[in-house]
Amino acid sequence: MKYYSDEFKNNIVKLYHNENRSKKSLANEYGVHPTTISHWIKRAKLVELLDGGVTSVEAFKQLQKENQQLKEENEILKAAAVLLGRH
Repeated sequence: MKYYSDEFKNNIVKLYHNENRSKKSLANEYGVHPTTISHWIKRAKLVELLDGGVTSVEAFKQLQKENQQLKEENEILKAAAVLLGRH
């Protein structure tokens, strides 16, 4: 599997959006499969947050994952506090 830097991926996505380049032309020029470019474009889409800010879909998913992990850790700590009589 070939590795592409985040900078390279972002540049391809920018070319796609800013210069209205097709996935196929970018794929041919840079030697990347069009499906791979489609994945990069999808991940780079922005999500509007409740506070008015924006973030990428990928970053949003990571935040959701971290939030879930923190909730689980919090529940464990609550259960431990009850067992130790510190509620």
